[in-house]
Amino acid sequence: MASTTVHVFSSDGAWQVKSEGAKGHIYPSQREAIAAAVQSIRDKSVGQLVIHGKNGQIRERDTLGMTPIQDPPKRSRAAKRIGRAVGKVALQRVQSDYSQ
Repeated sequence: MASTTVHVFSSDGAWQVKSEGAKGHIYPSQREAIAAAVQSIRDKSVGQLVIHGKNGQIRERDTLGMTPIQDPPKRSRAAKRIGRAVGKVALQRVQSDYSQ
């Protein structure tokens, strides 16, 4: 079974749960959005959860039913900048899928 990546991010004062290429669902609180995202992944057996903060940066990530994601061994300033850039691009990509 193919894994899926589910993003949780702030959108117009609410929290949205969205998989790439799929329609998103809106929840009033981040807690409800995270619970729905986890349940969505568990229903599919495997997947990755990416939680974005209000500023759009990746705040937390987790895997369910698959090998955990490993952080790079050393967190340099360059690695932090790359991480912020990747988080920003991922969020923009997911949000653009939603607006279509």
